[in-house]
Amino acid sequence: MKRILVMLLTVTAAGLLAAPPAVARAGGWAETVLDAPPERIEAGVTYTFGYWVLQHGSYPMQSGSDQPTGLRATDENGEEALFPGTKSATDGHYSAEVVFPHDGTWTIGSTLAQLMPDEDVATVTVPGEVEISPSDVAQRAPYEWGAVRPSFPPTADDASIGAPMGYLTTTPQPEVAPRSNAVTDEPGSDLPLWVVFLAGAATLGLAGWLMLRHRRTNSR
Repeated sequence: MKRILVMLLTVTAAGLLAAPPAVARAGGWAETVLDAPPERIEAGVTYTFGYWVLQHGSYPMQSGSDQPTGLRATDENGEEALFPGTKSATDGHYSAEVVFPHDGTWTIGSTLAQLMPDEDVATVTVPGEVEISPSDVAQRAPYEWGAVRPSFPPTADDASIGAPMGYLTTTPQPEVAPRSNAVTDEPGSDLPLWVVFLAGAATLGLAGWLMLRHRRTNSR
């Protein structure tokens, strides 16, 4: 009986872990993607940083595209510098005039009025270079970009976020080929989470019932 209970619990845990936690099926979040940055950064010098605000890391914002955006620089002591963004002609693209007030290591993040911002876009060493942070987005939703398009950062080795498919409110775009280093869908990855958790609850209930039955049988 103990072996049966252990097997049931093991199967339940495996099923929950196998559920696709990487796929963010909803939520108002966005990834900020920098254009190619200046080769060297000095304190007190003004630079233009181009950047994209991509809803679900995949396409321009589907609503509230005129909301204020910007970049935030935070140094190792917590000092912040805010740089408001200006909307470009291309949907989803913005630019900000950036000046670092003093030397040090700065973390670049984004500011958004409606969507959850991106807290780790790049690290800037002043004086020095801009190091763009790897992306946590392992799977992007398809979107047909024109000639002007984002320069997507490399994907982090432990990337675990996937854009929800079918979320676009505009006419669906033709599917684009996925990047070679992106995580691909596996069979069953579209299984709704509520089905997985319902199956897990049923399995745990069955395990409890078998344990109670076993105890009653042994007490006779």
